[in-house]
Amino acid sequence: MEETSKTDEFKRLDSIPRDEMESLMKKASEDPWRQNYHIQPVTGHLGAPAAFVRDRGVYHLFYEWAPFDGHGGIRYWYHVTGENLAAFKNRGVKLRPDTIYDSHGALAGSAFAVDDTVNIAYTGAHMTEAGRVIPNQLQVSLNEHFRVRKEPVPIVKGPPEGFTDNFRHPKIWEEDGVFYMLAGAQTHSDYGRAVVYSTGDSGSFKYSGELRTDLDQFGFMWEHPDFFTIDGRDVFAFSPHGLDKYRYSYWNACQSGYVTGRLYRGTLVMEHGEFHEFDHGFDFYAPKTATGEKGERILIASMGIEETDYPTEDHGWSGCMTIPRVLTLARGRIRQNPVPALETLRYDGISAEGYFNHFPRKMKDFYGDCYELIIDINENNASEIYINLRMSRREETLLIYNTESRLFTLDVEFSGKLPGNVDGTKRSVELEEDLRQLRIYMDKSSIEIFINEGEAVMSSRIFPGKRAQGVEMSTEIGDCYVSMTQYKLKSLEN
Repeated sequence: MEETSKTDEFKRLDSIPRDEMESLMKKASEDPWRQNYHIQPVTGHLGAPAAFVRDRGVYHLFYEWAPFDGHGGIRYWYHVTGENLAAFKNRGVKLRPDTIYDSHGALAGSAFAVDDTVNIAYTGAHMTEAGRVIPNQLQVSLNEHFRVRKEPVPIVKGPPEGFTDNFRHPKIWEEDGVFYMLAGAQTHSDYGRAVVYSTGDSGSFKYSGELRTDLDQFGFMWEHPDFFTIDGRDVFAFSPHGLDKYRYSYWNACQSGYVTGRLYRGTLVMEHGEFHEFDHGFDFYAPKTATGEKGERILIASMGIEETDYPTEDHGWSGCMTIPRVLTLARGRIRQNPVPALETLRYDGISAEGYFNHFPRKMKDFYGDCYELIIDINENNASEIYINLRMSRREETLLIYNTESRLFTLDVEFSGKLPGNVDGTKRSVELEEDLRQLRIYMDKSSIEIFINEGEAVMSSRIFPGKRAQGVEMSTEIGDCYVSMTQYKLKSLEN
């Protein structure tokens, strides 16, 4: 795998000829691990979702894009749109690092619609001659023809006093005529924080202070903050760096989670419960949310970790998005379920039901590498359940459920070619309820598992061989009675 040189880090799109870019795109398109129905880059590295918003019946998703393979490359914003969250169209590069304030990269932020105009806030990186990278919070607008107009000066220059230059990812929203901006930050004592700005009579953003939570020593940096309300409860979501592993939590290099409660706007104090991770798989980071057509809250995230080395990098590309999910709240916890629009991708559905036990049962009709699989647990008399997916003679992606402990495990040890710089090959989650349903979205190089109607979710990239398409079920002791439905899913051009 090639390393990114310093020259590649600041290599720009306008510095290479068209035929070279087409060659890179062709190389990526020929990779057998290209996804069928997930958003992915035409070449290069797809980073964090940069902004997500719905305006005049169209969803706009922007993501950080480093065109020349490598995690450290200079960042652009790439734009995709969709009307129903099942099919997105590439619209090309939307933000370029081409001003004094963003000369070394356009980093993630947020988008909001006002008077039929999409407004974008983002972090621009500017490197001084001394090598210091100064973060500026910038704003642009997008007209009905998707053309960008940049504001000439930053809405916020540099970090507030008491914070380092790790200051980025502005989230802007409006309440009662006041615009608030939340940004990820780091104190000089190396603690992660979120800071708040708001607009006054002048309409410009003024520093209001630090968001006050009970998470005083919770990682050394907070990134990608988001803030929204579900069923009257405020949700503060963010991605902390530097959390220590604890049992089955915080095993990845980067985490993303949330707290729910109430934010007092006047004092910036948030009363909240405990921090919960959004996802318990290997590959989930930097979620962004938007308001859907019916007022529902929709989430999408990067199915990738920046520190991880993925096998697709040998073909000059890496990264993809999760499928979009609808968020609901139950007993103070967020539940995630696939957006209903994804059902339009289904075709050739098949169903079956019956018992399986400790003798492995091959589900000969339920094979493939691109499908939705729904498994309802009708009776469970087994000590442990084993579900083998993407099976071949040498490969399998293994799901394990221990009935007594309610521990659900994803084991990718034999899933194919393994990514580099990953801690272990298993991820687990303790369920609050007995396992009753799995809804699994399989694509060429990913798996997303929705457990008990979104009580828990596990998202991971996997890289099996072409023949790894089988499904098998068994138990340790006892038997299990299930109903199964599988749909093949359409392949989309993106």
